[in-house]
Amino acid sequence: MNNGLQVALANYLERGLTFACFRRPGKPIELWVQRTPELDSVDRSVLYELNEVFLLAPFQLDPSRIPFIRADKDLVIMDPQADCDLFTEFEGTRSIASVSVADIDQRNYEYGVAHAVDTMDNGPLEKVVLSRTVTTPLEDELVPELFLSALDLYQQAFVALVHTPDHGTWLGASPERFISALEDTIRVDAMAATRRADDAPNEPDEWSVKERHEQALVTKGILGNMIDLGLRETHTFGPEVIGAGNLAHLRTTIQADLGGRSLADLVLALHPTAAVCGTPRKMALEYLLSMERHQRQLYCGFWGPWSADGETELFVNLRCMKINNGSATLFTGAGIVKNSDPRNEWEETANKAQTWLKLLEALPRPVSSHADAN
Repeated sequence: MNNGLQVALANYLERGLTFACFRRPGKPIELWVQRTPELDSVDRSVLYELNEVFLLAPFQLDPSRIPFIRADKDLVIMDPQADCDLFTEFEGTRSIASVSVADIDQRNYEYGVAHAVDTMDNGPLEKVVLSRTVTTPLEDELVPELFLSALDLYQQAFVALVHTPDHGTWLGASPERFISALEDTIRVDAMAATRRADDAPNEPDEWSVKERHEQALVTKGILGNMIDLGLRETHTFGPEVIGAGNLAHLRTTIQADLGGRSLADLVLALHPTAAVCGTPRKMALEYLLSMERHQRQLYCGFWGPWSADGETELFVNLRCMKINNGSATLFTGAGIVKNSDPRNEWEETANKAQTWLKLLEALPRPVSSHADAN
């Protein structure tokens, strides 16, 4: 036993254990650890057989190979300062697959936004979510403290620290629930549009036409998928303004009855939504794959606890970073529509990056970010 969750997480990362430590909004911290490091995956057709696994779906998901972390040992942590098991009998590995990324500066990002707008003016593309990365120094030993700081600051977010040999170490604080399910009742969030919290109107009708249109496209896409699957008793609530740290968004909540349909079918029909990809989805995805210089990996995928016989709660992997041996790569993006302004979209991505940059700056050792992220 040892002195608290922070020390235990540092031990797990040092040994390369496969684990997920996370906190759902309004719930205690949970820790799910595998006895061996190798990551399992499953075909969509047998997801219904799985209970108490942590799904890790990348942005580009192969439905025949959906990865997950087993909860060979699961703990509910009410006090992060209390002793926490080190699982000394569990095995880890330091062999991690790495994927290089290249940050782009403001000029090139704004050029990309302008190019997307021109494409929409001359074709059927309605929306595309253009992302970029921000690389900043981060010493590995500070990662557990950063995770605990995010738990304190972002009470309404899904905060997760995850490590696997396939993905490395990821840290996220997502404001967007993808889907929650209990028995046959499901709830899906349709969230889009971004303002600084101190500049956001309290009423959705007071947001700009561009912002309301962007969010409406997400809601329309999700409802269309539900109708195609034949879901019953579909109801929408919103849109409403919700706070997410230093930002605010528009959100519509959609509730429905599965009516005998598979939850896995719904999840895979919805992913990726217009909130993280675009509209029409196939065209937007092709555009992103041709324009973005980096691989999104887990960014804009979904992750969270899955239990076929209990409660499932998955979140879109936004406001996230990948830890890379002394540095962190933050992923951030903005929804582009016909009347998007390139400078405003750049500023939106910078504001989203502040979710983590302001916590990094508060760590006990000096951590400076690239000038283009400010």
